[in-house]
Amino acid sequence: MINDSLYNEYLQRNALEESEPRFCVHDINHHFDVARITFILVLENNDFESFLQESGISNRMAAKEVIYAAGLLHDIGKWKEYRDGEEHASYSAKLARGLLPRALFTPQETEIICRAIYEHREISNNMSFLGERLYRANNLSRICSQCAYNEQCPKVQQKELSVRLPEY
Repeated sequence: MINDSLYNEYLQRNALEESEPRFCVHDINHHFDVARITFILVLENNDFESFLQESGISNRMAAKEVIYAAGLLHDIGKWKEYRDGEEHASYSAKLARGLLPRALFTPQETEIICRAIYEHREISNNMSFLGERLYRANNLSRICSQCAYNEQCPKVQQKELSVRLPEY
């Protein structure tokens, strides 16, 4: 995935749109942070077997790749939100649909990943297992209260930040 030219093009588009001012950047480091934290959340809560059962994924290695792919792709459409105002979670899921077959993910795995990406912005009662973990990981990946740009940040001004995470 990380060597895919189209994936890297989307990362470059994010970088161009986020060049000034530098609030939260949606680069490869953020994507890997979210992927790792998502995987850690699954492991720390002994949820790996639940994920395998819910998803129907056949083995642990494939499940790990699905989790990481969701983290790596969850914000690839952020540039479109900056440029055209299109909500990035749904656009990122749309872009992911084009990338995942190129990385040899099955149609079933693609659906699981794209649903999680689509869900990663808001918590709800009917979220998928992976969507809920991705949402939490995305929130945990940022320490907004310590950000040097906090007073200028549109997320802070629009009160998009969640001070508390829902209970596990």
